[in-house]
Amino acid sequence: MTDPTKKIHLVPPPVESAVPDDAADISRLFETGGGDDITDIVLHSVTAKKPKDFFRTHPDKAYRPRTEIYTHKPEGVIDEQHYILAPEMKGQIEEARPCTLVTVIYRDGTVRLWPIPMPREGEKDNDAWISARSAARCGLDTWVKLIWKRRSYITRNAQPGYAPDPDWSKVPPFETLVRKAFGAHGIIKDTDHPIYRELFGASQEANGDEDI
Repeated sequence: MTDPTKKIHLVPPPVESAVPDDAADISRLFETGGGDDITDIVLHSVTAKKPKDFFRTHPDKAYRPRTEIYTHKPEGVIDEQHYILAPEMKGQIEEARPCTLVTVIYRDGTVRLWPIPMPREGEKDNDAWISARSAARCGLDTWVKLIWKRRSYITRNAQPGYAPDPDWSKVPPFETLVRKAFGAHGIIKDTDHPIYRELFGASQEANGDEDI
């Protein structure tokens, strides 16, 4: 028989923590305060061509400077390639012309650099260039698309709700866009550049890599 004078001490079962020990400090597992990998614009490449979809034009004038560009169209190749002339090379390639290099963006965040030709000194402007500049101005305020009609461009406005205004603060610096669009050999700095040598019939020589 059990001695009634003795007290039985019951040990309560351990109370389970509301948060498992291995997840008690779970916030330490994640980085905070950085960018948003889903909505931030990450540029793997930038194309230097006129926009073919609805676009907006960057409102900062620093993202649409004037420069001189040579457009290379090799025999039997459909795509053309643009080269920026360094200041010391301006005026040395007759086929090059002044351009405004306009930064535009698509709804999905894709960025393009659009070279819009300008008339040379003493040269008459033409409808294609004038209408392209007009379209770029329209893109400052609304989503527009280029439509080629006869010998110039007209614009088509996107319908209401097509897309919100771009978050221009997420677009990288203009210099970064140029590096992405033109690459290591996209600037003609001197007469040793392969494109210059090709244009002027110079002998083919091996050239080292050039940095922008």
